[in-house]
Amino acid sequence: MDMDAKRDISSVSRSSRGSRRRPDLSPPKVEKIRPRSGLSRAEVVANQRARIFSGFATALVYHGYEDTKVTDVVELAGVSRATFYERFESKELCFAAAYDDGMERLAATVGKAAGGERGWTNQLSAGLMAGLEFLAADPPVAHLLFVESLAAARPARLEHERSLERLAEVLRPSVADAEVARETARMLAGGLASHLSGRILAGEAERLPELHGPLLQYLLAPSLAALRTTDERRAAAL
Repeated sequence: MDMDAKRDISSVSRSSRGSRRRPDLSPPKVEKIRPRSGLSRAEVVANQRARIFSGFATALVYHGYEDTKVTDVVELAGVSRATFYERFESKELCFAAAYDDGMERLAATVGKAAGGERGWTNQLSAGLMAGLEFLAADPPVAHLLFVESLAAARPARLEHERSLERLAEVLRPSVADAEVARETARMLAGGLASHLSGRILAGEAERLPELHGPLLQYLLAPSLAALRTTDERRAAAL
């Protein structure tokens, strides 16, 4: 291959990668740890992990999972490549850890909000709003959890599927003896994740709380239908 052809291929590669950038999003400010900061070793490690996760999430918005390089992550995180590889053996394992961290924080936020309410419907409503607000407050994390997890390597992809299974269980209440089928709940979870993914990919993460009403109706529909069916059967038996 001659030099002109190589230059053309390199130019196409750079152009393709650059076209995925989001000029409307600015990289986060990096807060590096100053020498002799007084932090313990564990605190330093936790701080570095958090910055790496944040840098990874932002890099994904710019480049997508396949095109994101470790170089992009460490640049945005404000750490060295050596530090990155001290914490994670590979990009794949780092993504899996970042996904777990984001999902744990999302679940904790939803659980706390739902725990303050009585009745499954009120708990679902409060938990849904808290989750939407959590995602709206951090669009790069929302992008990581609901867009790039579908394109990630096997470990993170499998964890995403397990997350949907856990969500499906939450959506299977027993309402007046009307049980929502497991497969129905699984489809609800998948539909919710798919809709959020589309809105986030369209750059509308910050507007997700506006979807609370329609999404709540969507999630409640099978339970209400099951309840009506149960009532009709009881009425017919009288």
